[in-house]
Amino acid sequence: MTESASKDTSKPVDRPFSPWRFAKTEASKALITEAIGDIQRYEEQRKLRQRKRKEHDRETFELTAEAILCDLMHHALYRRPDAIYVTRSNAVLRDRNRYRPRVYGKTFPDVLDRLAAPELGWIVQEIGDSDWRQGARRTSIRPGPHLLARIDTGGITFADLGLARVTEPIILKSEKADFWDEAQVIDYLDTEETSLFRREMRDINEWLRSADIDYGTYRGDTGHVPDTGDRDLRRIFTRGRFDNGGRLFGGFWQGMSKESRFDRLVIDGEAIVELDYAQMGPRQLYGIACAVPDAADLYAIPGFEEHRKGIKIVFSAMAFHDKPLTRMPRGAAGKFPRGARISEITEAIMRHHPAIADLFFSGVGHQVQFQESRIMVDILLSLKSNGIVALPIHDAILVASSNAAVAKQVMADVFSHHVGFPGLVDVSSTHSG
Repeated sequence: MTESASKDTSKPVDRPFSPWRFAKTEASKALITEAIGDIQRYEEQRKLRQRKRKEHDRETFELTAEAILCDLMHHALYRRPDAIYVTRSNAVLRDRNRYRPRVYGKTFPDVLDRLAAPELGWIVQEIGDSDWRQGARRTSIRPGPHLLARIDTGGITFADLGLARVTEPIILKSEKADFWDEAQVIDYLDTEETSLFRREMRDINEWLRSADIDYGTYRGDTGHVPDTGDRDLRRIFTRGRFDNGGRLFGGFWQGMSKESRFDRLVIDGEAIVELDYAQMGPRQLYGIACAVPDAADLYAIPGFEEHRKGIKIVFSAMAFHDKPLTRMPRGAAGKFPRGARISEITEAIMRHHPAIADLFFSGVGHQVQFQESRIMVDILLSLKSNGIVALPIHDAILVASSNAAVAKQVMADVFSHHVGFPGLVDVSSTHSG
């Protein structure tokens, strides 16, 4: 079950800087050594430093330059049209917590400025706004002409870049003040529960790292190429609570279109199938209410049978909101007859589902999402114990076609364990549009 929101897809969206990439081979290490040498000569010529860096500071400086350049090399190899956004905020860079890598320190802006010097041309930097007002521009970076040239002459590929395995897989985010607010990560003290969550994610990630997963390319391809080594997943909990959210994010396959997954993704040398829970959110609500749904399609609401897509959006909004809706949720307005009022739609849904009517407008959707994440983690661990690789996409998984039957049974059983009755699982072997 998800909160719906329309997104502007008319222009590329910048992605966040990943501080965990490093040079893995002699080719990429040589490039980093060259860049660091350029920076040091630039500092000497401009008299930007009075004395040499201390050993610890020198290591941090070199690691920072390496992380910036390696992430930009990865970005260029991925052939993405957008930029990478970074922070230059002292408040952020001086705050040490479980999420903050060593390279994100007080000297980070200085390293950016050195690499962006026109005389060097390693990166292109666009300085953002210094305030936090709505719509403020974030500082962004792109590969510079010299870096692009060295990627080409050095024959740099994805294989030359590594990804450190120290990323925190259990992330806690604050509650949003409103739709436009950006939730912030929250530091926390570990408990038995968070330690268990972390062990589960590390078991899953270790399994995925060793899996036989490939992406097919065709002669003449010019589009984005995913990094099939980017497989680590993380659980993101919301509203400052470890019983809210918890969905799994990450993995190169999550950013692919459904069509590309079916056309190009290969697991264990086989084409993939997608297994997706049908009507998962509504069925979870029935489980919470200790009731069993008796309708085949819980989104088929009398009077709105021809508007199922709109009903799904409204249904989800009714679960996530803590008070009755006064207007159409984002994305729903065009999916109902002209003149339809939101109160009529919500009342029709509640009349048709009296067993769960009391759960609407209570914010229960966040707990439903947490249960969904627990179901997915248990599915992945169960399939791992059977030697089956599964790639999660929220409430769906991708598996090799020969494993479809076993995976479907596991999904039905795990849903039953958490909810109280078997889950309905749809299996797709081709892109259906």
